Amino acid sequence: MIDLDYRIVDADNHFYEPDDCFTRHIEARFRDRTVRVERASPEALGRVFIGRERSGFYSVAVGDHVGPPGMMRAFLRGETDQGAVNASAIDARKVPAFVDKRARLALMDEQNVEACIMLPTFGIGVEYQLRRDPEALYPSLTSYNRWMEEAWGFGRDRRVFSTPLLSLADVGQAVVELDRVLAAGARAVLLTMGPVGGVSPADPRFDPFWARLAEAGAPLVYHTGASDFARLYAAPWGETPDPPSHRHSALQMYLALGPRPVADSLAALILHNLFGRFPDLTVLSIENGSSWVAPLLRQLDGLSRMDNRDMWRFGRLGDKPSAIFRRHVSVAPFHEDDILSLVRLLGARRVLGGSDFPHPEGLAQPQEFAEGLEALAPDEMRAIMRDNAAAILGL
Repeated sequence: MIDLDYRIVDADNHFYEPDDCFTRHIEARFRDRTVRVERASPEALGRVFIGRERSGFYSVAVGDHVGPPGMMRAFLRGETDQGAVNASAIDARKVPAFVDKRARLALMDEQNVEACIMLPTFGIGVEYQLRRDPEALYPSLTSYNRWMEEAWGFGRDRRVFSTPLLSLADVGQAVVELDRVLAAGARAVLLTMGPVGGVSPADPRFDPFWARLAEAGAPLVYHTGASDFARLYAAPWGETPDPPSHRHSALQMYLALGPRPVADSLAALILHNLFGRFPDLTVLSIENGSSWVAPLLRQLDGLSRMDNRDMWRFGRLGDKPSAIFRRHVSVAPFHEDDILSLVRLLGARRVLGGSDFPHPEGLAQPQEFAEGLEALAPDEMRAIMRDNAAAILGL
């Protein structure tokens, strides 16, 4: 690995959640309606339920059968012929640093990681399905976020900055939970990508939420995960509307797990003038890669040149879409992406280094991300590996 003379701040770390992360703090009347894991025995694979339905995205509990960190990179380098992310699977529940904060902090010290943005594994695959029971949705999210705060914290230790999971399905309840997690110290919040109940997230009906987020200076995080994109876009092509995470067809991966969800979501935020109404709002795109950025900016700028009075539902844009993107959006590319081209497009200050540790498609050692940055100036490499995320987190 490249020898860095500073500790890094990793913009993409994950934990593996316990079976009761949604049920531990929930009211008894919602326990059978929230996300839960059922096992025939402690060692059996867990079956995931959301209310009475099986989880569409998770066939088994998230840590039960998963590839070790760095598995995908080994495949890309020709070090193994096992390309599936669950190849050479392990039980992540038995790796202390994947499930316990104290063990993780010790490992972070060994990995030269000063701090990290810590994201869900289980949590990124359930919110869209929870919306089918609106009464149980927010008690479920609050219970999960309380577990997250208790187990990992929102960054008061200035090392692990976990991102609570929120939903815009009901703007009033969204603001209540947003205020609660902000008061508890949250520095960033996570939303599912895509429309909400057939409405753009940038529709002014959601402005009370965005106003509070902008006032707090906390960025929105868009992270890859389960959403309604398979139902919206893949189902009309004859594909399964709720495919499990490991059984997406090639078309489903393109339409629901590829670049489309993040590109469409950010296009909506820009073209529906969210940043015009809230100029202090920022967005972090994490684990969505970066191959979509340049085509999206070209397309949006092309649309803006076709200016007419019917184009701007929520107000005319004050600048080119690409300029708006560069002011408000930071991108954490995949380690195998063309990161140098992304830096030329956005500038180093808008690029975040994220290892996706300990997921199999990420890096076994977070500092390995610097290996794709050797052609950059030292200050640009440091910005990506530490300073950009440090500034976001207030370090």
